[in-house]
Amino acid sequence: MVRIWRILIGTLLLALLASPADARRKRVGVVLSGGGAKGVAHIGALRVLEEAGIPIDCIVGTSMGSIIGGLYAIGYDSRRLDSLVRAQDWEFLLSDKVYRYDLPFTEKEYDDRYLLSVPFGRRGASQRQVGFVSGHNVYNLFTDLTVGYHDSLDFTELPIPFACVAADMVSRKEVVMTQGNLVRAMRASMAIPGAFTPVRVDSMVLVDGGVLNNFPVDVARAMGAEIVIGVDVQADLMDDKQLASVSKVLPQLINLLCMNKYQENLRAADLVIRPNVKGYSAASFSARAIDTLLVRGEAAAREKWDDLLALRRMIGAEEEADSRRAEYETRETFAVRRIYVRGVEGRERESVERRLRIKEGSEATLDDIHRAIAELYGTKAYAAVNYRLLGRSPYDLELTLRPRVANTLNVGFRFDSEVLAAILLNTTFRQGASRGGQLSLTGRLSMNPYLRVEYSLENTFLRRFNLAYTFQYNDVDVFSRGRKINNVTYRYHAGDLGISNFYFRNFRFGVGVRYEFFDYNSLLFVNEGDVFDVRPEGFFSYYGTVQWETVDRRFYPTRGVVLRADYSLYTDNLATYDGGPPFSALSWNFAPVVPVTNRFSLLPSLYGRVLIGGNTAYSYLNCMGGAEFGRYRSHQLPFAGISNVEIFDNALLVARLRLRQRMGSKHYLFLTGNYALCDANFFDVFGEKGMWGASAGYSRDSRIGPVDFVFSFSDWSEELGFYFNFGFYF
Repeated sequence: MVRIWRILIGTLLLALLASPADARRKRVGVVLSGGGAKGVAHIGALRVLEEAGIPIDCIVGTSMGSIIGGLYAIGYDSRRLDSLVRAQDWEFLLSDKVYRYDLPFTEKEYDDRYLLSVPFGRRGASQRQVGFVSGHNVYNLFTDLTVGYHDSLDFTELPIPFACVAADMVSRKEVVMTQGNLVRAMRASMAIPGAFTPVRVDSMVLVDGGVLNNFPVDVARAMGAEIVIGVDVQADLMDDKQLASVSKVLPQLINLLCMNKYQENLRAADLVIRPNVKGYSAASFSARAIDTLLVRGEAAAREKWDDLLALRRMIGAEEEADSRRAEYETRETFAVRRIYVRGVEGRERESVERRLRIKEGSEATLDDIHRAIAELYGTKAYAAVNYRLLGRSPYDLELTLRPRVANTLNVGFRFDSEVLAAILLNTTFRQGASRGGQLSLTGRLSMNPYLRVEYSLENTFLRRFNLAYTFQYNDVDVFSRGRKINNVTYRYHAGDLGISNFYFRNFRFGVGVRYEFFDYNSLLFVNEGDVFDVRPEGFFSYYGTVQWETVDRRFYPTRGVVLRADYSLYTDNLATYDGGPPFSALSWNFAPVVPVTNRFSLLPSLYGRVLIGGNTAYSYLNCMGGAEFGRYRSHQLPFAGISNVEIFDNALLVARLRLRQRMGSKHYLFLTGNYALCDANFFDVFGEKGMWGASAGYSRDSRIGPVDFVFSFSDWSEELGFYFNFGFYF
């Protein structure tokens, strides 16, 4: 406070001695430090600067400070920034995920199965991601927010002159960005080493500027700022007593890096606002944390209110800052003149252009652009898909794609109380990006291991041609009313030739022919009187499948519906079975999600399977039990209250209702009830007495898959069952 008064008195004396021509307002610079999520507090501080009428002649930022500063420089005020940060799905933005709705069916089937995906081969090394997150989603958010500023720019000519700081890992020097691609500059400044992939510009590899200059007051001075107001959200260093765990040591190391030039920049600022960020980290993006940090940023600035008013008088600001600010104009619709696709050539580019729903000479919205990008990125053929709207309306739409042509090794893991540990390994070899062939080898290591080799050809006139071979070893206990009646072991071989993906967005239709051979080793019975006619046998089948899926998540969906119907006709010679007519199977599953509140949902479902024909082979008899579809056999139906595999009559119908309550952000409680009807004849099934079952449990949405604890009971088995699962289902 004393320093402010000295500056004020000196300025008044100079004003009295100066001529009117010398009287002018001093240039004010605002500096916003890095700090990850803690940088949200900058917005609260800017709100107070606006209220105090402090003019801003340039703004400089590092990391999160560069994002807030860059948007502020083109016309976003504190009110709009406040709404913006509250509205974001930060978990999605700070990942490379695609909304499930936008995934093609080929990817939906493999979504949320693997914990780790590693590129390999000659091209894999050059494409390996140097960071946990490539930044695809956050980059496109910045692009959305800066429409009209996508061309190469001089940042000093923005409504408020702007600069941001990055660090070049090659030269080990600080890089002050004042021109070029605004979005790329902001993205480079926030590329935390190891967390986000660096940004490559010419020969530079740029990362978060905080490692060299986290509070760049010197940059603001170099831009001509005579008065500098800094907002510093950097955490204080911890003492020896606080450094008692790895979780404390790592943040301390990051803070130590950010101390470079910090003290001298702190002394060079005229006024420093330091919000209280205690208890929050760079990753604190929860709704509660954002709300608290916004409030704390504003509170810290209000504590400096008298100093701000003194500064305003000292710099000669006679009008409020809001009256001079250029407000950023948002746009709902864009006229697209031409479309350019960069990063791919020849037939690949033609394939991408055909996929686009946006046409030259048409009107488009941001939603249209988002959908086009999501569909391309969701194919997993590209490591990044970015866009720019160049020039002025009508705009030139430029799409830049970075192909992901490397081969990949994928690894999944799970543990449950039924089959104990299981490891899923997948290797995928691609001949091209979005078109061409793909060879996939998948193996599961468990009590019932399998191997699947699959070759698919994309973008032919048939859309998707698929050829696959599967081998599986099965050792299955079969129960009746909770009592084990036999054990069956067999080797299963299957060859599949199919045509699929005649789809519109989330609809798929497929047809094909399949050969299956069941090589039974033994069928051991507990009771000698229980005998099935089981022998090694092969089947040719014709099948068709129809599927509609719009759920937003594979696990814990909050909206959408799943509808699937499958029909198969079974023979042993492509025409008959065992000298008579073939038999067939029709199965279905209808499962909508009904959100009641943002935390409570109803998940009803209706599913079943009907065998048609009087000579059904043992291998295709209806079976039900367990927590998942297709656990031991592809046609197995789940039922809460029946813990193991049980065989049922030809017509089997199940109605289920699950009540699910979210507790916090990742914890769920659920209660499930189901009722099943069964009979040898479908038309008599509704006259039979059904069976009921129920389960209750807890589930945790973890990064490596669901963690489930489930207790169940039914009047069929009359036993209390328990099920535990850890990891993604496969």
